[in-house]
Amino acid sequence: MNTRKKIKVVGTETYINQQTGEIQEMQVISVEERDANFHKVWLGHIVQALDMLGNKKIKVLNYILQNLTEENLFIMTQRQLAKNLEISLDTVMSTMRILQDADFLTLVQSGVYRVSPNAIFKGGKTNRLNVLYKYMAEKDGEDE
Repeated sequence: MNTRKKIKVVGTETYINQQTGEIQEMQVISVEERDANFHKVWLGHIVQALDMLGNKKIKVLNYILQNLTEENLFIMTQRQLAKNLEISLDTVMSTMRILQDADFLTLVQSGVYRVSPNAIFKGGKTNRLNVLYKYMAEKDGEDE
């Protein structure tokens, strides 16, 4: 990841040199680091396009992404998910296993999954890091 600096002139301020007592007018600038070289992706449009292709596993993924809580939780049993999407339970079960193996989501408890904030997250950096910490702890518990 590359960053770039944005320099913005804030204005001028008067400073007193502590050694000489001289009063000086100085220009104040703000330097802000920004991310660069990122692609902007409108996930909703991509998933909708994939969903239109008709793959039932994509329908499961789309449904999960559209029903996440602020904590990146998807709360629903696999049986209910199959019923809501009108697809087989076997398809839902295999899709959920694939998503877990791909480190896209982890099982928190029966009927509760957390999607990795490394894959998708809506919110600020601090909240994302908090959810990432929970995700990693849950994933470590799953491996035991």
